[in-house]
Amino acid sequence: MDKGRTYKGFLLVIFAAVLFGTTGTSQALAPEGISSTAIGSLRLLIGGPALLLMAGLFSRTSPLAFRPPLVPTFIAACGIVMFQLCFFEAVARTGVALGTIVAICIAPVISGLLSAVFQNEQLNRTWLAASVLSISGCILLTVAGSDVKIDTFGVLLATAAGFGYAVSLVASRAVVADHSPVLGIAVILCVGAVLVFPWMLAEDLSQVMTGPGMAAVLYLGLVATAGAYLLLAKGLSVIPVSRTAIVMLVEPLTGCLLGVLLLGEIFTPVSALGSVLIFCGLVIIAISKDKASPITPVPAPFRRKSSFRFRR
Repeated sequence: MDKGRTYKGFLLVIFAAVLFGTTGTSQALAPEGISSTAIGSLRLLIGGPALLLMAGLFSRTSPLAFRPPLVPTFIAACGIVMFQLCFFEAVARTGVALGTIVAICIAPVISGLLSAVFQNEQLNRTWLAASVLSISGCILLTVAGSDVKIDTFGVLLATAAGFGYAVSLVASRAVVADHSPVLGIAVILCVGAVLVFPWMLAEDLSQVMTGPGMAAVLYLGLVATAGAYLLLAKGLSVIPVSRTAIVMLVEPLTGCLLGVLLLGEIFTPVSALGSVLIFCGLVIIAISKDKASPITPVPAPFRRKSSFRFRR
């Protein structure tokens, strides 16, 4: 694979992760009275169609002519919905920094294992070393604020959000493997929007219709969803899922920094050490010369037998 193209893919994923990392802070700054369910649902209802419109501009394939693989598309959409509904409630309970870190730090391990089992992607020592460093950094960021009260149910919700995030990432790779990446992700988001629509029927949207409320949901939908997934889709078509998930750990780092700078959350020397470990993991995965096996299109997750193994 062309080295310059690979570096470009890493940069695209990093920029996407930074945008994703602003979602928790955006929710915290939104007017009170907008439920976590409404925030997560509106994000998809706005972001999905917006990205589909972008796909019509950037893709050579017409959205009407696009025929994505049904099973991976549905699985990816379910994973995204699970992330949206669990993540924003987790952030409301645990705080932006902790909720974001817990939700995302488990994604590299889960997505790496899933991509190895279902997509025959080989995991190597570089992936293992980068995962250990980055996840250790996330753990340090999590435990750094010792005087922060831990909401157990909030942490469980964040963990469920991380699982959904990993599932959507792996399934999305199967959707975009032999198609336009932007169009594939756009379709996944639109399916997710259809799935969350029933939740909106019971929500009180009076605060959404205010100026600050509208600004918050439009930012989340257009920038932190459509814009971020546009960058992620481009990067996901270049670099393997296991490495994408590690690079996406820039997201909790962004969420932590914004929580500290804008919301007055705690940042200690332990937090700084955690941030350094995450950065080291990113450097290792970025400069690695190991060649990861390519992902081939699969019509369903169980097309081939697993070949889960670590490679030297």
